[in-house]
Amino acid sequence: MWPLILGAAKWGLVGFIVAFFLIKIYEGTHIHDDVPRPAFKERRSRRATIVLSAFAGALSAFVWLLVQKLD
Repeated sequence: MWPLILGAAKWGLVGFIVAFFLIKIYEGTHIHDDVPRPAFKERRSRRATIVLSAFAGALSAFVWLLVQKLD
């Protein structure tokens, strides 16, 4: 049981980190220095990044568990 929990946590963490990194790269490529962004858009963007990364982590952990159960 513990290897199953640790494996899901590991893949959840990997999914979170990969999604977070990709979202940050995407945001970085779409910043225009000549147009200032209001503070509320910065906060909203930060929250959206965390939420989407958490969803990606949960999804990768679920897929890993599903694959383990199919074997």
